[in-house]
Amino acid sequence: MKILMINDNDPDAVVGGSEHYIADLTRALEAERHEVHWFVLASHSTGGDGARPRKRVFRPRTANRCVSILRRVVFYPDLHRELADCLARFRPDVVHLHNNYRYPFTILAATRDHRLVQTVHDYCAIYPTAHCSRERSCAGRSVFAALSHGCLTWKLLATEACLLYGRRFFDRHYVDAFIAPSRDLALHLERMGHANVFQVPNLRLLPKLESTPAADGQVVLYVGALIEHKGVATLLAAFARLASDLPEARLWLVGDGPQARDLKAAAAKHGLCQVRFLGQRSSDELAGIYQRARAVVLPSLWLENAPLVAIEASAYGRAVVASRVGGLPELVEDGRTGFLFDRGDVGALAEKLRLLLADPALAGALGAAGCERLAEHRSPARHLERLLAVYDKARH
Repeated sequence: MKILMINDNDPDAVVGGSEHYIADLTRALEAERHEVHWFVLASHSTGGDGARPRKRVFRPRTANRCVSILRRVVFYPDLHRELADCLARFRPDVVHLHNNYRYPFTILAATRDHRLVQTVHDYCAIYPTAHCSRERSCAGRSVFAALSHGCLTWKLLATEACLLYGRRFFDRHYVDAFIAPSRDLALHLERMGHANVFQVPNLRLLPKLESTPAADGQVVLYVGALIEHKGVATLLAAFARLASDLPEARLWLVGDGPQARDLKAAAAKHGLCQVRFLGQRSSDELAGIYQRARAVVLPSLWLENAPLVAIEASAYGRAVVASRVGGLPELVEDGRTGFLFDRGDVGALAEKLRLLLADPALAGALGAAGCERLAEHRSPARHLERLLAVYDKARH
């Protein structure tokens, strides 16, 4: 089968959950002798085309603000011509669309005569409020609720909310099948009127995969962006409550982001010398870091879908502590593979971490159960079987 993957970012240049998934899925499909090509958009900050031979990179031209808005909200002729030419040359059996936020209408118009399947990687595709991280979240509510909540301004409403709500109408008419990595997101899509929604859990291919016993050290690990809606400040506050009682406890933060400076300042203010900011790390480096951790935490405040970090942690046999939002309860079985806590509840998170740090046997048992559950339900072969079935059902 010939498959064209389309994404807002180049997976060779931008490292994120969606891009990791596209790269892993491509490897898995090509291992089964499917032919996979990429059509990706480049940012002005990224460089060359990368090493992948079957890839076309479109670089948007610099333009003034009005032209940029028209390209995003209405139509971008240069992009349409480039994608149409790619489709005509490759002639794919199926087009697999991933993130499509930058020029959604142009992408949909160019692919309308092809079998089109879209993986919805996050709730932002249907809710402009998905990133809300306030105590009483407006995520999943209307943009007008967000305006009164202070999460959106009228200026953003004209560009972002209009674009996203417009896509909810166009997507339903252009896309032949939708893929949701979590049951929760699948239900939300169906409630918004999307038809042909299929749940296919995410795939993650890991180098040097090896489940190991719980580490002797009391290391709590976070892997992800240092950004407000990921709840890292909640994790830091919870860890501060443990530091005096458990002097051997350590908090390692892998990743970077706009909140990095504030988080470092907060750690210094509270005298938390046990907190280490490790920055971005490669997959090979992460393998060793996971194995030295006692527990992995996902303290998300926003509507989290199906983060690959939870899959990685379980693959390495690590107990996972996650907030009870979005699709996270589907990845963490409370009391069996890890623990869940209410979003933003610092006290509850501190208590769950205390249990795991004080009891390595418990952490090991939860991590082993998570690894077993992952192997049973999320093998690459099972993922491809479900995905190819969606491709087949998405008759244009």
